[in-house]
Amino acid sequence: MRNFFRKRRSAAGADERVSMAGGVTGNAPGGIPGNAPADAAGFGGFAGPGMQPAGRPAGQPHLRSVGGPAEIAGLGMTGPGGQGPGGQGLGGHGGGDPAPMRGPDILRPDATSDRRSRMFPPPGGAQGAAGDDGGAELPRFTMSVNGALRGPGAVGAPAMLKGLTPELNGLLREAFTPTRPKQQLNSLFIGRTDTLRRIISAIEEERAHVILFGDRGRGKTSVANAIEKIAGQAGYLALKLTCSGELSFEDIFRHFLKKIPSTYYRSAHDNPFAARRSFANFNELLPEGGFSVTELNEILSGIHATHVLLILDEYDRVTDEDFRNKLAELFKNLSDSAAPVTMLVVGVAENLDQLLGKHPSIQRSLVPVHLPLMTDQEIGRLIQAGAENAGISFAPDVMQRIAEFVRGLPYYAQLLCLHAARSAVSRGSNVVEQEDLAYAVARCLQEAERGIVDGYARALAGDRRLELEDMLLSCALCPTDSYGTFDPEDLETAGPVTSDLLERLTREDHGAVLAAVVEPGRTRYRFRNQMMRQYVLMRQAHERGQI
Repeated sequence: MRNFFRKRRSAAGADERVSMAGGVTGNAPGGIPGNAPADAAGFGGFAGPGMQPAGRPAGQPHLRSVGGPAEIAGLGMTGPGGQGPGGQGLGGHGGGDPAPMRGPDILRPDATSDRRSRMFPPPGGAQGAAGDDGGAELPRFTMSVNGALRGPGAVGAPAMLKGLTPELNGLLREAFTPTRPKQQLNSLFIGRTDTLRRIISAIEEERAHVILFGDRGRGKTSVANAIEKIAGQAGYLALKLTCSGELSFEDIFRHFLKKIPSTYYRSAHDNPFAARRSFANFNELLPEGGFSVTELNEILSGIHATHVLLILDEYDRVTDEDFRNKLAELFKNLSDSAAPVTMLVVGVAENLDQLLGKHPSIQRSLVPVHLPLMTDQEIGRLIQAGAENAGISFAPDVMQRIAEFVRGLPYYAQLLCLHAARSAVSRGSNVVEQEDLAYAVARCLQEAERGIVDGYARALAGDRRLELEDMLLSCALCPTDSYGTFDPEDLETAGPVTSDLLERLTREDHGAVLAAVVEPGRTRYRFRNQMMRQYVLMRQAHERGQI
């Protein structure tokens, strides 16, 4: 297995390394760019036809096939001299001296402005678009705030791929939405039927409060938005608020009560004298200043002729312990008083205690719903739906490889699809091919969160780098349950050193990228940040020349 992952040696005997931000040491003199437009590569030229992918030998097998022809080297390549046209990518290294592998943000604080300027070349490659003077003009927004195109007198190149008009870009942005949740229930909302059914059942049949939890990037807010729409269609008064660390318990529930009109006040129905009291919304029934959970419960119990669904999104951002205690007390009081109010709390967490704290008394009032990873079939439907909406198509092998990279995480599926579709459209094609996926992977690696990039670098620090690298890849490829937990016995690199390497990857001095999950009679593992898994898969495929 060790021979599976040996680094390729150059003719001079030096390790050939890949700099993820674009500098890839190749063996073609000067890093001569190929025939493909530089825009499709994003931030540098493609490898020339004679260049071999850096990293692993071309004929060397992968742990599991996630790659194919490696003609797309990524963001740029340098040859041994590193001085030829297109020879310097983002942070690429010339000369035969091997450079240590680093993350996308390879530029040091003391880097020169000339080197920094290469990070964002103008559309059209190093020479710029036709008529451009090599990038003297700054990139400009191409649309005004009201959505209209700028007039013919506007100057500056658009800050997007060549050939990608604002109209096409907007169409793709609506089809693939990695940076925002789905807002509407339409053909772009894919899967999650079992989760929706469980939440609806808890609210409608059990009158229980619901806690929706899971790792980042799984689409929890999209599910919450769907529940809000479905509940509204059924006649519920559904109200949603995104939490933040500076909002207090009183702030949040005053916000909710302001949106409940006085027409739903029970006294107006039961007591004609009380009905003469004039007020606009339920917030006016609260005392000025602070109020207790008991007072809030009494007012919510006065709701009549509707059922209110209160949705608290991103509850993990609440760090105030007093807030959490009051919410736990409210859960219990609402259930005991049979108030026509149900709460749906949504947040990032591995388990219920992590989100709500330890409050055993409220367990019977809550239904925890864990949002699992999507299946490969659901990922395929997600890609297909977005492609149909945008009027493009994805090659079957590209769809399969996207599913292999994202491993059920819809965020990365949307992000890869968006970048790959933009690349295809920019080169005048309505079919997304392998070269477009290569560009998308390079963009995802370059834009990865700083914490993930740093964690990856720390994980491989010190001795036994290649062994740790192979172990990380094996962990990323290992089958998992819906929580992202895997059994070390399922690792493809299983051997006598496995336990030692896994233990090292859980330590702080190695980034603590893995977390041990201790169970009776065995220990399982999971990535502490689940998005690290996709980053490892994409980065390793890029470095091993398999994308």
